[in-house]
Amino acid sequence: MIVRCMNESRKLKVLIAEDEESFRLVLERVLESRGDYEFESCESGDEVLEILQKKNFDVLILDYKMPGHSGLNILQWMHEQKMDTPVIMLTGAGSENIAVEAMKFGAYDYVRKETFEKEHLPFIINNAYERYLFKREKSLQQLDSEDQKKTTMTFDLLLACIRSYGELMNTSLAIVNTEMAARENELASRMQSDGVKLLNQTFVEMQRQYEVIAMCTKSLLELSNVMFDRFIHAADTSDREKTLRSSLVLVEQYSKHQSSKQEAPK
Repeated sequence: MIVRCMNESRKLKVLIAEDEESFRLVLERVLESRGDYEFESCESGDEVLEILQKKNFDVLILDYKMPGHSGLNILQWMHEQKMDTPVIMLTGAGSENIAVEAMKFGAYDYVRKETFEKEHLPFIINNAYERYLFKREKSLQQLDSEDQKKTTMTFDLLLACIRSYGELMNTSLAIVNTEMAARENELASRMQSDGVKLLNQTFVEMQRQYEVIAMCTKSLLELSNVMFDRFIHAADTSDREKTLRSSLVLVEQYSKHQSSKQEAPK
């Protein structure tokens, strides 16, 4: 196995797998003369599999016919391993069917040895790698789009639930408020003055509790709208967030007040 490594940074890493020494040397000299690549060479399919399990490359150049595993076998293995490194298949005369089969398994290009022009090798390698980058970017964009769609659907569901709960809570609170007012007047007419005073105090506290619950319900609904706009529409929600923070401070203060009342000795 022959290894050549250039010291300059971010050059394409290429693995050459070719059992014919003379042709392999031609490929090596082309890459070495350009100075744009780091490359490693081997001459059997078994070596290729061993190397690929330990190292990563930007482009693979595989001879379709090698000792051990063929280039096509390696392509199949890469497909099973979900390894998407771009492959350029080297074929011989009369092996058009092999080339077609290789393309089906994901090879980016193929080179017929009998018509090979060494000046074209850098172009073939760079073109395969650029196509790979384009394909990967397109795939990532598709994943991002699908994630965005799922996120939007989740927020839609969250917003719908909170709105429904908010409407139900508001309706229930309105009924409670109406019932409280009606019962307060009815009970007051049947009680002595001391009892009426106590009743009034009780209903005042209940009214205060009602207002707190109503404020929390409104804030929760507003929060859901802010989250939806911020994450889905990327809108500026700073003003509404300030209002929510103020509401949160009030709720926290009231919560502390209520806790201290419950802990006070009776």
